[in-house]
Formats: sequence, C-alpha cells, structure tokens
Amino acid sequence: MDHLNRPHGGTLVDLMVGEERRNELKEASKEWLSWDLTPRQLCDIELLMNGGFSPLQGFLGQKDFESVCADMRLGDGTLWPLPITLDVTEELAEKIEAGIPLGRVASPRDIAGPVLFMASPLARHITGEILNVNGGSVLAG
Repeated sequence: MDHLNRPHGGTLVDLMVGEERRNELKEASKEWLSWDLTPRQLCDIELLMNGGFSPLQGFLGQKDFESVCADMRLGDGTLWPLPITLDVTEELAEKIEAGIPLGRVASPRDIAGPVLFMASPLARHITGEILNVNGGSVLAG
C-alpha cells in the first residue's frame, strides 16, 4: 500500500456500519421525521460515508462552515474549499432542533445502514419506500 497516495487530511474516513447496526437503524428509523433527499444530498452522503470527503466525518458544523467560506480551510486549518452541508428548509430545521433526543443532527454514520440497505440487492423488491433520516428525532405530526 506504499504506492497509494495518503488520504486528504491523513486518514481515510470510513463511516459504513455493519449488518447489526444497519438493522437497528432500519427499525428505529420507522418513527423518525422524514426528509426526501435530493440527488446532490445523496451524493454528498455517499462521499462522506465512503471517505471521498476525507477528512470530514459528517456535514460541516457552524465553525467549519464559516472557516471554509472565509478561508477555504476547516476550523483545524486543513485545506477544504467546499462547504459540505445538508441544506433543509427553515421549517424542517426548527422541527429537527426541537425534537432531537440525542442532542445532535444525524451524521453519515447514523444513516449509513439504512441507506446501504436500500441501495443493496437485499432491497430489490422494495418500491416506493421513504427513507426517514433525522439522527434520532421522533416528532409527532
């Protein structure tokens, strides 16, 4: 492996989850708030999960977002010119903030299992399914 380039930031991030965790997430997600992801959002999640956006371990938080927009660097100084964010409506953001029992927004690791399952041959007979992604929020209505 000495012939391979080092990942950006020094470590290749792998946010994939195993089968057991995938099953836990799939079951838990049945009651979560739903948001239909756009093709770009799905692409960003895939790149976060498979290390394509290494060293990121999730969407940018406020500090990193502001740093990237101002200086094209993450908060720790790592060169990063792209603001990778999960853009949602203000209404959805308020619902998410009000109902997150875990106290944090979903990371790619949180949603990797259900996404991988739905993209796998195991889900080939599932049609019209809505994948609920919210990082632990369970909101009524």
